[in-house]
Amino acid sequence: MSELAGVRRPRRPTWRILRFVALLIGAVVALAILVVPRSCGEAGPASGTRAPGPTFNLPAALDARVDAAGLMRSGGMWAVQGSYLLTSVDNGESWQAGVIPAPAQSVFVLDQNHAWAIGPVEIGSGGVGNQRPFAINRTRDGGRTWLSGPVPGSFGCDSQTFSFLDADRGFLMCWMPGATGTGVAPGKGSGTVLQTDDGGASWSIVGQSAGLGSQFTASDAATLWASPSYSSSVTAGAALYVSRDAGRSWSTVDLPELASVPAEAGAAVAAGPVFWDASDGAFAVGVYLNGSGASPAIWFYGTSDGGRTWTVVKRPRDRPMDPTAPNALVGREWAVVGTDTFGSLSVSSDLGATWTDVPAYGLPPSSPFMWMDFTDQDHCAGWIFASTGGLPSRALMQSSDGGRTWHAANFGDARAKVSPNPIQDPVAATKTADDFASMAGKDPATAWRLLSSYSQRAFGSYSDFEAAEAALYRRVNIAYQLGQPTQSVEVRNRVSLGAALWDDLAAFADMSRTYVVVVSFPGTSEPPMTLAVAPLAITGDWRVWVVTMP
Repeated sequence: MSELAGVRRPRRPTWRILRFVALLIGAVVALAILVVPRSCGEAGPASGTRAPGPTFNLPAALDARVDAAGLMRSGGMWAVQGSYLLTSVDNGESWQAGVIPAPAQSVFVLDQNHAWAIGPVEIGSGGVGNQRPFAINRTRDGGRTWLSGPVPGSFGCDSQTFSFLDADRGFLMCWMPGATGTGVAPGKGSGTVLQTDDGGASWSIVGQSAGLGSQFTASDAATLWASPSYSSSVTAGAALYVSRDAGRSWSTVDLPELASVPAEAGAAVAAGPVFWDASDGAFAVGVYLNGSGASPAIWFYGTSDGGRTWTVVKRPRDRPMDPTAPNALVGREWAVVGTDTFGSLSVSSDLGATWTDVPAYGLPPSSPFMWMDFTDQDHCAGWIFASTGGLPSRALMQSSDGGRTWHAANFGDARAKVSPNPIQDPVAATKTADDFASMAGKDPATAWRLLSSYSQRAFGSYSDFEAAEAALYRRVNIAYQLGQPTQSVEVRNRVSLGAALWDDLAAFADMSRTYVVVVSFPGTSEPPMTLAVAPLAITGDWRVWVVTMP
């Protein structure tokens, strides 16, 4: 397995873009996908996908919902699902699970033992103006335990990108967009580079420069690469920067023919930079010659001498560039992504010498990849939006035939093997209760899927649940407040929860990780709703048992 995985960074869309995409895709998916039938709360395969390939399986995709995913630098893939960190080294045939401090951002996974993530710090612990304080969390045992440390210095940081060469040596790019009065052109931004030699226990600032972007990787201990993201490069222009002194100084890379693109043309970073060893790397730029009648194209750049010289291969793209999704990917495999509304690909396994059009069966229509990548020539993974008609969620999809057919990831029983964690389990319980309480009023299909089978039977049917929750949220005007999750024996006992519910928990849930959460409705006479929240013993999926019915 190559080392390209850790240096390809999933693009992180801004919340403004995500909100727009959520509304757009929610409307499209509502027309294109069969939503959850009212009788049982389970959805069948989606209509609208093409024969002869498999159709999109919405229930399986909803079971594969993730918060983030990517490839490990050492080979294999990872995913974050709530408080779980999941890794696989056999292309998703089996998974290993640990925990991760939530909410986790900018996750980087080196191998099944070593990972790093950005986490928040307590409110009031520094940070003025654009100086946003954050902590760096790290694990050396696959997520069983985590350590956290602060970041030195005072500098602007809107987003962060890790790149580790091994368990000890790594870099962090902290990027800030340009703004009026900063001396940096709007959209161009600037970056601060930090370095560690002890696995992230301590960090030092090594350099700062204008123009650096959030697309960042290290090809060796001295050579770093950076470029702006697609969205920021639309304004600032496509560019690739290199440092050959571990981030202390930076220069612009002279890419063939890029300077000849007319000023009125559109040119933006499409993928990369990616290096799968110290010598071999790739980068891609999307180019659209406005008013020329020419189709958009992806310009793929490759190097085999550590970036000292580059060659270019131009591949036409029939559809306009998508500002919210990857238009290309680079590594040992190159691809033009989204050649039609079903997410089809045009793939090259020989650095652009030949190309193969791949249909991408099993994906929903008009739901582009938000991230995708290849682990090898045959196996790839990506996340898409999957929805029951309400707010869309990310679902991790996999392919074992080079992207021709896709299926939802199956995490098996990996999450059920996770030991109780007194720090992360209450966070997971709170998030599950909050997801249920918020979705019950505005997206009851999603809330229904969070219910245990016991509570689904207690409500009688999905339609009864939908009607009960709609009536509740009319009475309380959709306002609620969550209490702290607790495992106190005063409330978590057979008498308080009821004998039948308690017995169901004992039979199907991990009792050592079961919490009680009370949902109250301030300013109303509505009595509180008590929830028992726990992971299922077989799969580890968190579910809700409703103790007091609305």
